[in-house]
Amino acid sequence: MVTFALDTDKGRYTVETCEPGFTRVPRELIVEDRRFNDDINANLILRGTETEKKTGGRSVKFFTGLLPTTQTGVYIGNVLTFGRNGERIRNGVLLRFSTDAARMTLRYFPAYYPYPDGRAAFVSAVLDRGLL
Repeated sequence: MVTFALDTDKGRYTVETCEPGFTRVPRELIVEDRRFNDDINANLILRGTETEKKTGGRSVKFFTGLLPTTQTGVYIGNVLTFGRNGERIRNGVLLRFSTDAARMTLRYFPAYYPYPDGRAAFVSAVLDRGLL
């Protein structure tokens, strides 16, 4: 689990605490309204600050749309990475905002993202176990 605090001067969340172990979650994250790209089925975007050059432009390294859950302030998304043979890997992201949005808690699930019909049960199980 990673906790972030909102840095209002920079307009982004910065890591405050992180559990020991490997995580692909960047140190700084930006949460913004989706302003373009109708292919994204979400009103909020969670993205890292780092980009990499690609043919025809730039690509954000850490990016997902955030879907609201039935729990207040809790959102789910998935970050796409690529495996050794180029296969697409969807990594689940579950996060919770404090009531004033000054803090954000995030849990990253490597190589796991629940199917739509199992998302509500997954979110409930994570919250019931106190993992977020």
